[in-house]
Amino acid sequence: MYVKITFTNGYCGCDEEIYRKFPDNWTISDIEDYGVDYLHNCYGFYEPDSRFVDEYDYETEEEYEEAYEDYQATCDFRCEDCTEEEYFDNDGEEV
Repeated sequence: MYVKITFTNGYCGCDEEIYRKFPDNWTISDIEDYGVDYLHNCYGFYEPDSRFVDEYDYETEEEYEEAYEDYQATCDFRCEDCTEEEYFDNDGEEV
């Protein structure tokens, strides 16, 4: 099963797409779990820098931490089937 997963934080230019080949016995739930793990550990914009959450914009550490968590909560992904050709054209990886 060939899948394109797009990660986003809602800001223009920050989407990342990956192409994966999943075993045929994987369920949608398995693929979503993979996406969540990738989002938290590999998506380049999941940890916000000052463009998204600047600590100097907040009066307290608690306000900053809340904004940081709110930003991460907006990060998301979507999965869609792709063709074998699209997978290979985009240097897909097998899971």
